[in-house]
Amino acid sequence: MNPPSTSKLITRSERLLPWMLPVCLLFFRGLADLTVLFTALVFLYRSYSQHDWQWARQIWFRFSLLFWAYLLLVNAPFGIAPVESLLYALAFMRWPLFAAALGYWLLNNPEPQRRFLISLLCVSLFIFIDTGWQYLTGWDFFGIPKFAQDRLTGPFRNPVPGTLMLRVGFILLFAGLLFNSLKPATRSISFATGLLAMGILLIFITGERMPFALYCAGALVVIAGLLATFPDKRRLILTGLAALLLFFALTMQLLPATTERTIHSFFDTLEQFGQSHYGEIFAAAVQTWLQDPVFGSGLHNYREACLLVIPSENSCGLHPHNLYLQLAAETGIAGLAQFLALLVSIVLTALQPLVRNKNWYAAALSLSVLGVSFWPLMAAPSLFNNWIAALVWLGIGWVLAMAQTLGRPGA
Repeated sequence: MNPPSTSKLITRSERLLPWMLPVCLLFFRGLADLTVLFTALVFLYRSYSQHDWQWARQIWFRFSLLFWAYLLLVNAPFGIAPVESLLYALAFMRWPLFAAALGYWLLNNPEPQRRFLISLLCVSLFIFIDTGWQYLTGWDFFGIPKFAQDRLTGPFRNPVPGTLMLRVGFILLFAGLLFNSLKPATRSISFATGLLAMGILLIFITGERMPFALYCAGALVVIAGLLATFPDKRRLILTGLAALLLFFALTMQLLPATTERTIHSFFDTLEQFGQSHYGEIFAAAVQTWLQDPVFGSGLHNYREACLLVIPSENSCGLHPHNLYLQLAAETGIAGLAQFLALLVSIVLTALQPLVRNKNWYAAALSLSVLGVSFWPLMAAPSLFNNWIAALVWLGIGWVLAMAQTLGRPGA
């Protein structure tokens, strides 16, 4: 029997955390990590006290344990800074535990899912308005100035509002499947179209090029999911798509400086990628990986390992802006292969129930949630960054929860 104090802790966590997660994870870098750790520890205690370890038998979680064991027993001891790598390896497991806590406990039924979405919608609306105000006036509501003339911070002090909202933007669209008032086809399509338009506008004005490209790609996946789910509403969906394209074309015409930053410079960089700064960084990452291709230099040792090969501050940052290059350089092919096995198992666990249930719209949304974080051909912040990682694993936990809620027959 649980002591009353711990039972209250579990109950209060179940009641309050779905409301609190969006604020804790989006607004405060340090609090995001503490929230992840707290959630994981409470979940472990709950599992222990209730003898509920079914979630630990999931194939994706077993792959996460294998990857963790590799980091601890192989990668860290043979890295260039074993103690530092060991500390980061020890901390890695909080991420899969956090995702499991969300998928199999906190957000595993519609009521807490709706609470979470209401909170996330409110937080996202505030970020949208605050960032838009900063774009128009040069300052956000808290007096934070623009990061640069063509880059915004919103309420975050760093030029990351597009990066952060990219991680949660497609989660918001699940409201059309979980709130009865939005479930009718016409309302669900209209809600999705409006939310996609807001997301496109927000990330466009931030000047964040890769998040914008990824969001647009995810939006196309969502449109495909709507077409597959509501074939009798094809005209309405295509009208919505045409409206989105027209809206974006008008926005580009009205905001030429932002268009130059977000669109034109993106394609210019792609055309000259080999000579660009990102091309130099990627090339340096490949050379760093080749120094120890099998086992890598050790987790969180990328910069030190890179400087041993290429003594250039410009080419050797804290990370190579690509998850898979970072994993190859730090954990070797052995670690990268295990992480890919983990990722594939997550994708299959999240999508198979939805596909079997022919819930194509939910499957498209889940694919978009995962795709914007794990698409291989992108330059992005490190997924080992606590702030970004918290939102990435939030997305994983969410799609695992959706697989159970919307993957059931009749859902």
